[in-house]
Amino acid sequence: MNNKKEVVYNRSVPFNTEAEVYVLGSIFIDNKIIDGLIGKLADTDFYEPRHVMIYRAMVNLRNNGNQIDVLSVVEELKRLNYNDVPNISNYLVEIIDSVPSIASVKLYIEIVEEKAIERKLLHKMQGLSDDILNHRYELNDMLDKVESNIMEVIKLRRTSEFMTLTEAAEEVFEKINSYVGKDQEIIGLDTGYPNLNKATLGFQKGDLMILAARPAVGKSSYAINLALQVAKNNDAHVAFFSLEMSIEQLMMRIYSYQAGVDLGKIRSGNLNNDELLLLSLAKEDLAKQNLYFDVSPSSNIADIRTKCRQLKNAGKLDFVVIDYLQLITVENSRGNRQEEVSKISRQLKTLAQELQVPILALSQLSRGVEDRENKTPQLADLRESGSIEQDADIVFFIYRRKDVEDQDVADQLNEKLKEEQLQRESKSKKEMLEVIISIAKNRQGPLQDFDYHFYGHLCRFTEQKEFRKPIGKRKKAQGMRRLNGNNNNN
Repeated sequence: MNNKKEVVYNRSVPFNTEAEVYVLGSIFIDNKIIDGLIGKLADTDFYEPRHVMIYRAMVNLRNNGNQIDVLSVVEELKRLNYNDVPNISNYLVEIIDSVPSIASVKLYIEIVEEKAIERKLLHKMQGLSDDILNHRYELNDMLDKVESNIMEVIKLRRTSEFMTLTEAAEEVFEKINSYVGKDQEIIGLDTGYPNLNKATLGFQKGDLMILAARPAVGKSSYAINLALQVAKNNDAHVAFFSLEMSIEQLMMRIYSYQAGVDLGKIRSGNLNNDELLLLSLAKEDLAKQNLYFDVSPSSNIADIRTKCRQLKNAGKLDFVVIDYLQLITVENSRGNRQEEVSKISRQLKTLAQELQVPILALSQLSRGVEDRENKTPQLADLRESGSIEQDADIVFFIYRRKDVEDQDVADQLNEKLKEEQLQRESKSKKEMLEVIISIAKNRQGPLQDFDYHFYGHLCRFTEQKEFRKPIGKRKKAQGMRRLNGNNNNN
């Protein structure tokens, strides 16, 4: 005897005729109701074909400033070539008669929306099922497609009403008030660099930041500095996508930074006992930080998006670093790299907003900056720029001070500084590079330049308290006159 209960499922497509009729009837009774639906509720959100056409006719009439009633809707349906006009008049009257009151119209509008979303989700799932059964995609691509399709449907549910000025003012005032008395210079993630914190108020949720430089200036090292300091100072979870360096190359730089041990010695293994002890202590300190590395050499934007979502869903994502933007690939590449990079930058900005985390993407500068007399980078120098400048909330440039400064005049005008620098170099027997980090775009703050010392052998950047404006070539003659005093004045 079979004791299993047979379960019968209703496999009909989701829709609610009563709700659709109630909404349409309410619009006939009060034409103003449709004003809140245009742009929010599409005609295809109705399931029954005649309801689709009726609502489409209503929207057309309202957009043209015409009254919505039985006669006007019938005429508009004729204009739309609706094939059952002779029988529609009586049905429109029935719709109006079926609505005893428009008091519950919002409830029925929500039902129509929900059923429409359920049908869209069903359609997406059927398409995904077909893709899986026909083996159209590799597993990772398929998973990303599933996630993207579901997120697309979820966003449909996140529609919002207009916010009044009173509501907006109250909400923002409460936020401002929450800052009062805390004496905080930053409201985002602490970068570990005081001047940078002051200019940005810390790295902000939802921001896309671009860090750009020519090769061999230290942008990867600076990104490592920021990642480690953000993780440590904020007890934050940081995802670091290294598309150029292996995990071994990356970790050697991190060990050098953390332990203060020469990178060259780490690479060669020529280490004494004290240095091995420092590296051992650095290992213990690093184990306390929440950094996650991805060193996939061919990572595409879909992979990055999926991995970031996974970390965020696990509560383990506060900051993302990508080294670097031009190495990211896109699906279905068509060969136009500028368009691809523009698409990537837009998707990174969207991802930052979706996950509410700051994203720092490194970028290369074009060779054009080296061909100019004035080698100070400009926004137009962003390689394959496209919409990078437009999408970014903050754009940083890193460049050598000596590249933009007349060294003859600078050396003479800053002799004391030069001597101090030589003393430091003689002690460490390593070169210290003076670099400028320039904020060239900042949506919510000032454009500023900062002086840094970059110790390449330690992969370490130190921020200087004050910024010294570079002495440009155009100021050479003036600088020499100051050095010579008034000898030429008779």
